[in-house]
Amino acid sequence: MATELTTGDGHPNWRAPARRAMRWLNEHRLDLAILVALAAIAGSVRLPMLTDIPDGLHGDEAWTGIDAVRVLEEGWIGPYVTSALGQASGPIYVAAPFVGLFGETVFSIRLASAVMGIATVLVAYLAFRVMFDRTVAVFAAVLLALGVWHLHYSRLAFPVIAWPLLELLTLLFLFLAIKSGRWLHYALAGLFAGAGVYTYNAYPVFALPVALFVGWIAVGLALARERRLELLRRYGARVALMLGVALLVALPMMRYVTDSNNEYFNHQETISLFEQDEWKEAGTWDRAELLQDKAWDFYQAAFWSGDPDEADGAGQQAMVDRVSLVLLIAGTLALIYRWRRPASIAILLLVLFVPLGTVVTVQGTYRQTLGVVPFLALLAAIPLALWWQQSARFVPHLRYASYAVIVGVVGLISFLNLSFYFDDFANSELARTTFSPELTETAEFIGDLPDGDVVYFYSDRWSFEYEVFRYLAADRTGEDRSTVFGEFSLEADPRQNVAYVFMDPYKERLSDATGRYAGGTEVDGGGAYVAYLLPRSLAPEPTPIAVSAAEAARQRDVIRIRELEEIERTIATYVAEGNGLPSTGGDVQSVCVFRELDAGCAFRSVAELPEDPLGDAGINGYFYSSDGATYSIYAQRETDAFPACDDRPEFLVQFDALLCVQGP
Repeated sequence: MATELTTGDGHPNWRAPARRAMRWLNEHRLDLAILVALAAIAGSVRLPMLTDIPDGLHGDEAWTGIDAVRVLEEGWIGPYVTSALGQASGPIYVAAPFVGLFGETVFSIRLASAVMGIATVLVAYLAFRVMFDRTVAVFAAVLLALGVWHLHYSRLAFPVIAWPLLELLTLLFLFLAIKSGRWLHYALAGLFAGAGVYTYNAYPVFALPVALFVGWIAVGLALARERRLELLRRYGARVALMLGVALLVALPMMRYVTDSNNEYFNHQETISLFEQDEWKEAGTWDRAELLQDKAWDFYQAAFWSGDPDEADGAGQQAMVDRVSLVLLIAGTLALIYRWRRPASIAILLLVLFVPLGTVVTVQGTYRQTLGVVPFLALLAAIPLALWWQQSARFVPHLRYASYAVIVGVVGLISFLNLSFYFDDFANSELARTTFSPELTETAEFIGDLPDGDVVYFYSDRWSFEYEVFRYLAADRTGEDRSTVFGEFSLEADPRQNVAYVFMDPYKERLSDATGRYAGGTEVDGGGAYVAYLLPRSLAPEPTPIAVSAAEAARQRDVIRIRELEEIERTIATYVAEGNGLPSTGGDVQSVCVFRELDAGCAFRSVAELPEDPLGDAGINGYFYSSDGATYSIYAQRETDAFPACDDRPEFLVQFDALLCVQGP
């Protein structure tokens, strides 16, 4: 060793480490080449058109950016943030350097997710290479890279994308540890297992199958014919190290969770199935049926019919294509046949238990189960790998024909997923309503305005305080001038440069602003908005003009129609989940004011309902009537802007006219 590390004159010999590095590169050149190819495949579908597909920016994505800016300004912001109803902050620290480098843009925060998505594909190859073999690992990583489920979240700035990455890192070092017995591998497995709690709220479901797998290994050692006590002691000591490291790494999060001042469980209670009235009022058998229905709904939505989720744009169609579904079933059967192998039992446990996240919650079907996606890709890869390995035994012409068919199957899967995502989904109404490109364009326009301009913002759907504005136009000063979020006025402050920004339904008010203050600059936002830029020198002291009573009434009717349609969609979702219409016996009740009495409060298990203001329900109240087979939702009608309801219940005779929606 001395002659290898030093030269004859006692000086360091730098050639020895170089030779070892070259030897390592030579031994692993094939795996390194595969990793480079996988990075190219994963990157080719995650990086292009990152700000255009999906077009727009979700409010929860904007929160990632807002909190990333906090990291840049403050450093440590804790293990958990209350934004977006509460989320672990680990991925936000990852996003912060991207925001620092590329600015407060859509691209910067989505690039962070794309990079984590690409890294997940590479770690999937390494983990499955250790658990199975190179052929299985290649197919699994390729299917993960091209599958729409993981691809979708890789292109969004949602922290959830980090969840599968930490799972795979944990499995990589856990299986290295089992094979090598090295303390370091067990410690690293614990490190990544503990770090996973900083990725996503549903991550803890991963701990259950891992614990069962670790216990399964212990049972196998206990049944060994020789040296069972010695093997169990060695294994137990190493698992204890792994557990200790995991708990140490997770300690900041555990301290946060157990501190009642942080109200960590507020979000969990909001989405937990166990906190819903339907669960609390059900008996034991009904609860079992409810869990069964939730599980069935997930599998049907994810693997067969889809179920659009406007919270993140997923589910327009099944998240697993039909070809992959067939392969997945075959792979499951293959692993069941080989159930005695540690890797087989680990994957089967993960696929069985990780989806529990969506079974015991009431929203985020596809986000709550993203952690299972790498293992579904693995299941689909198993039959392809077995087929490929079997083909190697064929005579040459049959062998290459068989290889070509396998490549064709992967190509078909790629086409089904990518054509859907980059064409059908990209141009869908679901993508438009979820990511609101018109809002993003407006926010970017406002963010590009000169410093010092004051924005007068008009929109019935979004406030100027909405998180997309807070991220993309953080340095802009503005005020809400809509009747929904403020008081309508066109009066301009003559001391400041002013930017009037009108979104629907206020675009027609541009002519009022230009007529009132001539000489400014009109801006056409391509359908998203119209704007009027008014330098302070052109804004004389105006005479305040209040909005007319007729206009105020029209705006209230606009709100009513929109919220009636929202309630209608909520009822449709409630019924689609297998629930019957709550009956009022034909009577008319408020939709949900008195939660112990109003039948309509049952719809809150699906979504929050527009609130009925108590004390003055005649201005903006909503009323529900149902005989159990049909329903009607009513609200006051003040103007002729929308058709009147033909039905006039006696309970609502105090209103001159009604708006209504009826169904089913």
